[in-house]
Amino acid sequence: MKNPDQLAVVYRAAADLVRYERNARTHSAAQIEQLKASLRRFGWTNAALTAGDELLAGHGRLEAATQLWAAGESIRHCPVAGEVPTVDLSHLDADERRAYILADNKLAENAGWDTALLAAELADLRDAEFDLSLIGFDAGELAELLDPGEPGPGGASKSLADRFMVPPFSTLNARDAAWQERKAAWLALGIQSELGRDAPAYAKASEHQKADSGAPAQHRTSIFDPVLCELAYSWFCPPGGIVLDPFAGGSVRGLVASRLGRQYIGMELRAEQVEANRGQLHLVRTEDPAPAWHVGDSRQIGRRLADLEADFVFSCPPYADLERYSDDPADLSTMDYPAFLTAYREVIAGAVGQLKPDRFACFVVGDVREKRGTGPYRNFVADTIEAFLDAGMALYNHAVLLTALGSLPIRAGKQFSASRKLGTAHQHVLVFVKGDWKRAVAACGDVEISDDLFPDAETS
Repeated sequence: MKNPDQLAVVYRAAADLVRYERNARTHSAAQIEQLKASLRRFGWTNAALTAGDELLAGHGRLEAATQLWAAGESIRHCPVAGEVPTVDLSHLDADERRAYILADNKLAENAGWDTALLAAELADLRDAEFDLSLIGFDAGELAELLDPGEPGPGGASKSLADRFMVPPFSTLNARDAAWQERKAAWLALGIQSELGRDAPAYAKASEHQKADSGAPAQHRTSIFDPVLCELAYSWFCPPGGIVLDPFAGGSVRGLVASRLGRQYIGMELRAEQVEANRGQLHLVRTEDPAPAWHVGDSRQIGRRLADLEADFVFSCPPYADLERYSDDPADLSTMDYPAFLTAYREVIAGAVGQLKPDRFACFVVGDVREKRGTGPYRNFVADTIEAFLDAGMALYNHAVLLTALGSLPIRAGKQFSASRKLGTAHQHVLVFVKGDWKRAVAACGDVEISDDLFPDAETS
């Protein structure tokens, strides 16, 4: 007698299986081609999951198989053309089936990679002359993983990620599992960059913004990514160098700089924000330089910090009026765009004046729309570049930071249907150089990525 708890594989005609019409998983033509190549080499190895005639899992494979059969090709483990192995899950109720279709795809996405073991496996397969295109990694990913790099301990090669923490490409992926793990390690130190934004003036300004824009104020509060800080300091700031931040905001850029041995000096208009930042100085280790936050208008940064000679200018400025920080008329986020741009250029010119020759600067910016986000783009990224060029620097690198999606996939559908506006899922990382780039690179020295930054943190 058949045990009801045992799953049985049954071959069924693919034409009899009903594709779930609300399947949220998409399969591009390129991926279907990858699946076809996999079926040719490995055959059909995973049974399609069904509930009666309804297909729960295996939509992409079934489409790829159908195309192969139409072209007269056979598939291993499918001895009869048009039939596929299936496992019936009719014991699931209707809601469980819908949930399983989502879970089957999403749970696999949530897995990470041990990049060292992955690279070793790929290298072994390459040495065996196996066709690596069958595995699903694109050429760029394979090049990154198999890059010979520089020799490590014992003569073993080091990958780009080993050498630079993430590959130094013009796309930086903050959604990557390794990035998120390192971010969690930074935050586990106790960094709370959001502190200082619950003060009455900030809350009042946010409520004004909420009324003007119709968006919940808390959704408009940005927190800077500590991993991006680590990259910027490790890649573009000399060891032990002085970092100047003209739009200091929260504590994260200062605390990360301190742990990396850089002296951070930031200027911030709001005294309550500086007080909140200083309240986190207990996170600084005794051997590290303590970050210094100054209260002041950064349009006077050249006069306020006249004797400062910085090794790196690094900041994330207010994105015009996207997020209002206070009701202070000196606050750039309260100004209309022409006035904002005039003040913004003045801040950049002052900061560049404090920067040593042959050094880098980095601003992280995103474009913003007119009329509280309802109109066309202002071209803020280009305005930032122009301001640095006019201040005497040259654009040296331009990277796109792919930010965590959060609730964007849910919000973007409604937004796009109503306005045809694309959901923003990136920021721009602009790197400028003052003087000779070769001397700037030499001043930075070799990139050093430390594994000893989080002795008290639990990493996943």
